[in-house]
Amino acid sequence: MKKLLVVLIAAFAACAVASAADYTINDAAIDAAIEASVEISPMDMMASVPVSAPASDSVSSKNDGVAIALTFVLGGLGIHRHYMGTSKWMWAAYTFTFGGIFGVVPLIDLIVEIVGLVDGSGLSQYYGNTKFFMWI
Repeated sequence: MKKLLVVLIAAFAACAVASAADYTINDAAIDAAIEASVEISPMDMMASVPVSAPASDSVSSKNDGVAIALTFVLGGLGIHRHYMGTSKWMWAAYTFTFGGIFGVVPLIDLIVEIVGLVDGSGLSQYYGNTKFFMWI
């Protein structure tokens, strides 16, 4: 409790000593920086990004453990579905249905993934699945 009190007193003392009057704005330097800037568009930025075709064995390079961990941690955002190779907009479907119908869909996804891993069939049947309910 004593340490907390000392920290609070030190914080209040630092706030009392600090003053905004010590700082000035150099308008000329700001104007020069704006004049020297170059306007770019998002399309200009995308033109410099290298694009490569997906590997044909992209399904085999996926790790089932990573898919299950993503479902457990970020299931409500649909990140696990992006990792598993579904539509690039599946995250929006999960997000705009409040975490996949209030978290029910990611919970069922997690259960289906664990059962698939335990019974030995793996998750390969779910990779690349474009349906919202991947288990149907």
